[in-house]
Parts: sequence; structure tokens; C-alpha cells
Amino acid sequence: MTSLSPTGAFSPVAFSLGLLLVMATAFPTPGHLGRDPKDEATSNRPPLISADKMEIIKYILGRISALKKEMCDKYNKCEDSKEALAENNLHLPKLAEKDGCFQSGFNQDTCLTRIATGLLEFQVHLKYLQANYEGDKENANSVYFSTKVLLQMLMEKVKNQDEVTTPDPTTDTGLQAILKSQDKWLKQTTIHLILRNLEDFLQFSLRAVRVM
Repeated sequence: MTSLSPTGAFSPVAFSLGLLLVMATAFPTPGHLGRDPKDEATSNRPPLISADKMEIIKYILGRISALKKEMCDKYNKCEDSKEALAENNLHLPKLAEKDGCFQSGFNQDTCLTRIATGLLEFQVHLKYLQANYEGDKENANSVYFSTKVLLQMLMEKVKNQDEVTTPDPTTDTGLQAILKSQDKWLKQTTIHLILRNLEDFLQFSLRAVRVM
């Protein structure tokens, strides 16, 4: 099995787009899972084209980590104040006990459905991230496209896809309008909140996916 090089012609965005093309015709087979998760989360090396959902999650977590570090270094966006949390009021997706993803009360079908729904809910926020991030655009684009890849992979495993709730287009349009009206400081704060919450969501998802 041949891995993609992180340098040269294969940028993170090219990798993500390539995965989308591959998944349009075939569901990928499992990749190697023996590596340390911490190493995977911080590595710049894209996973294999045939990577499974665990490797994709780890890859996205690595891109998020790089973006958060850049925001901390360049814009001093390392922590969030309560005021910023209240002002943004983004209602970002979170996993709760009732979603069946935790060790206590674990339910694979319920959990998969909730994770897929949550990733759909994140799409409008990731579009905002993609459009407004002023740092490493490749990493920002890669988070957006790779999350779409992950969503498609999980949808293949959801037994009843009608139970995956699609966000109301009107709500999405209204949220986009609110986000676009923010000043520069609040935009940076919002982006950091999106990254932090997506990171939390994916870390919980990764723990659940390990036992599926």
C-alpha cells in the first residue's frame, strides 16, 4: 500500500479533494491503525487514500491543531472568555449521553446517526471558517473538505439515513448573515470557537468509532 507524500504535488487540499473523488466511486478499505493517536493528530502526513474513518478523524484533528496553534501565535487566540462565548452563541454541535456515543449506554446506530447529523450541522460553520480564515488557507480548506469526506464515509454506515437530520436552509442562511456581519476581532474569536468545538466533537467521535 502506497502512502501520499505531504510534500510536492500532494497538498492537504489536494489530498482532501482526491479523497472526495475516490469516495464518489468506492468506499475505502481500512488503513493501518497501529500508530500512536497523538502522533497521528500532530503529523502533517496525510493518511492513505484507502484510510478508514479513524485515520480521517486523526488527520482532521492534526489540521485543527495546526490552525489553533497559528491563531494562538499570530492573534493571541489561545483561550476563550465567557463574554466571547456568550456573544457568539453559535450553538455548535456537541455529543451528550443521550446520543449513545459514550461507554455508558453505548449504541452504535444511535451514535453513528448523531455524529453524522453533527457533522452536517458543522458544515455552515466550516464554510465560514474556509471563507474567513486569514492564515494557512490550505489547512482551513483541508478541514472543510476532509470533514465532508468523513461525513460521506459515516453515511455509508448509517442504517436509517432518514434519521440523519439535515439543517434547515433558512437557519443556515440566517446564521451565515450574522457571522458575516462580525468585526475582525469577533471573526477570529468565532473561528477559534469553531475549531475548538469541532476538535472536541471529533475527539469524542474518535473514541466511539474505535469500538465500531
